[in-house]
Amino acid sequence: MISHMSPQMVIFLWGCAGSISVEIINLYSVYQQDKISMPDRYKRVGYYIVRFFLVIMAGGLTLAYKLDNPLLALNIGAATPVLIQTFAKGVTAATERTIGRGTEHASQGG
Repeated sequence: MISHMSPQMVIFLWGCAGSISVEIINLYSVYQQDKISMPDRYKRVGYYIVRFFLVIMAGGLTLAYKLDNPLLALNIGAATPVLIQTFAKGVTAATERTIGRGTEHASQGG
């Protein structure tokens, strides 16, 4: 079946698998406890919607990085939440600096 897929699709799926593997590890840790208590997030539909999009983003990141190595794609997929959070913090910081400079120039008369 994999032999009929394009190399990009294979890498995309490895990225998705990396993202899903994080959730498998999370569930595994739940089942390693003496008293199993399922986290509330698994009872919310919204969690599954967000998780689905995170899996798709993981696959997309592997394509954006132009990877051709399945193991690297798996790693990028698993790291996607951290990569996206870091990117978002950088964009927010840059925006705040830009807005701050614009306010300073306006208050100083240009």
